[in-house]
Amino acid sequence: MRTFIFAAVAVLWVSLVHAEAAPADFADHPVNVWVKQSPRADAPSPKFGWEGSGGYDPYIGKWIHWGGHDGIPQGFHLFLWDPHTGVWEQRFPDTSPPGVCCVDGAETFDLANRRFVRFPGASLNHGWQWSRKVRLKNSAVWLYDPVASTWTNMRPPPYQEPEKYSKEVLGSLNACGTYDDRHQVALSFGGQGAGGGMSNLFAYDAYANCLERLETENPPSPRDGSGFCYDSTNDCAVVFGSQYLTDEKTYIYRYATNKWEAHDLKPCPTARKDGPYSTIPKMAFDSTNSVCLCLIWLGEKGGHETWAFDAAKLTWTKLSPPAQPEPSKSRARNLGYDRSLNLFFLETWSVGGEPQVWTYRYRKSPAEAAIEPPTDLSCTTAEGGKATLSWTASPTPSVKQYNVYRAQAETPWLAQYARVGTVRQPSFEDSGLAKGKVYFYTVRAEDDDGRESRDSYHARTQPRVLLKPIVSILAPDRIEVTWNPHPAADVAGYNVYRGRVTVTTNTALNKSWAFNDPPYADPVVDGVRDITDIQKLNDRRLTTPSYTDDKVNLREPGPESGDYRYAVYVYILRAVNKLGTESGPSPYALTIPSEPQHVLLRERGRMAEIKWAANPERGIAGYRVYKYGNPMKLVTQELIKGPAFTDDSAGSHGRYTVVAVDVLGQEGEPSTPVWHGQSYSGFFAGEWHQ
Repeated sequence: MRTFIFAAVAVLWVSLVHAEAAPADFADHPVNVWVKQSPRADAPSPKFGWEGSGGYDPYIGKWIHWGGHDGIPQGFHLFLWDPHTGVWEQRFPDTSPPGVCCVDGAETFDLANRRFVRFPGASLNHGWQWSRKVRLKNSAVWLYDPVASTWTNMRPPPYQEPEKYSKEVLGSLNACGTYDDRHQVALSFGGQGAGGGMSNLFAYDAYANCLERLETENPPSPRDGSGFCYDSTNDCAVVFGSQYLTDEKTYIYRYATNKWEAHDLKPCPTARKDGPYSTIPKMAFDSTNSVCLCLIWLGEKGGHETWAFDAAKLTWTKLSPPAQPEPSKSRARNLGYDRSLNLFFLETWSVGGEPQVWTYRYRKSPAEAAIEPPTDLSCTTAEGGKATLSWTASPTPSVKQYNVYRAQAETPWLAQYARVGTVRQPSFEDSGLAKGKVYFYTVRAEDDDGRESRDSYHARTQPRVLLKPIVSILAPDRIEVTWNPHPAADVAGYNVYRGRVTVTTNTALNKSWAFNDPPYADPVVDGVRDITDIQKLNDRRLTTPSYTDDKVNLREPGPESGDYRYAVYVYILRAVNKLGTESGPSPYALTIPSEPQHVLLRERGRMAEIKWAANPERGIAGYRVYKYGNPMKLVTQELIKGPAFTDDSAGSHGRYTVVAVDVLGQEGEPSTPVWHGQSYSGFFAGEWHQ
């Protein structure tokens, strides 16, 4: 009888929430109930399409949505959603990754580095994609900073373009991503387009811009559209289900053994019976209650099922909430968890074409509050093998001391920590460190009863990757590289590296891409196939943020350039601290112009006004504006000197991209496109939009 009464009350509570705005906080959110939070009567949702990605940023307290098959094809648009007000806001970052679909469940939010991690998606030819925009801007990792609202194309090594079915290819269609909060790396698994049968596992360390394929043993069978999460309590990754396979095994991976375990567990979520698809699940880890939540898709008519997986006990439990989220399309779900709210966020796209957000609480937080770790841990190196740690004290009143742990490792996921000190104040000095090595630190708070907190976010004796080189072509044999100084106080200098680029040009494109490229007077760079002969250019550490390279001549192309008339190089920066340890590699910059940024458009009837920020590099002769079509059309016959253009014959709608041209006549990377006659009106302020 109690169960019936609880279910009836819960259903009534849910129906009321559907009609009214949610409270400002979620303290009274019911347990085992899915609550529809968006759209609301006073806060509609923008009508973007399905197959986009999402993740929750607890620092700004908002859900991030990016990409997907929207009404403006091959979405690159970015939205933030506020769970407290239900309001959606469109952001216009400085630039963006090339538009993609089939990235539901593929992206994640990096809690330690406070960045939304964009792994590859499917940049198909929907919406007249321009090959140069996709191939020159695409890379394994882009990072979005929600505070600055900026995207950075990280372009991590390896730099060789792998073959189509190489094992080094991240899955581009329906891969799955998650965040490992214990080792503080983003993980990507499976997906169509990934070599080796789509069973690859990649780890990405945003701090060092390090991407590595983990050559695991006994991987799951080839799959995409899987449920994937990292259980930080039990230190393991969990994979279940797929889009096309009826595979009911549960797979667990541990770094320590580098092996996948296949468990045939019963009961477990079951596949739908009325169609060709399987479960297409989404998973997220509840770090408060140490369970993996799994939402199963049972078809557009079958709806969803909610399950919980306990990795310690190897058991599945069907949760059977009184109401499941409304039915959704096949590839239309993103699931995340916020520890501070003890709440899951689920983004869906309904069968009727409506973006929705739901919340769910598995269980109330324990009555005895956990000991919170210290925050803002930082490491400052000094000469003589020393490092000083500092942090913000734990907010838990009963904390009496802090235990400091250290590991020496090449990557964070292989770090094995040992205690090196206990202090009462929020600082610690370490010594005897080897020059050039990377040491990782974490700090745990300890209370009067000897209970320890979980790990703090890590610090390391290595500068963070923050540098973005600006490459200016002053003459064919005079190239200037500049950058902003590194903000870390212990950075002692910089190293500049140069690599030779093997390029592809528009003349080598296959027909699936070439049909919408415009005719060019001369071949243009379409993509980077390989970067070789990488060498450090400076003998001594540079102490000022600039370097001039006069040892190459762009007018002397080698076989790497193919039919392109110039040699092409990249420049990569690394910061060096007082311990003599280098940072990871910066994103590389090419010796063709970078993409114009902050491109925006305003409609004036049938006229399109376009503006952008001037390129930061010197030696820019002007700009060209292209309009998307079949083929692309150059709408500016003469170079535009200033960062603005008005198309008087824009018509009712169209899409535009801006390209910079340098003093040698080289066209650079295309900008993020902007639309004339189409926008998400009502979800941004003012008239200018993308």
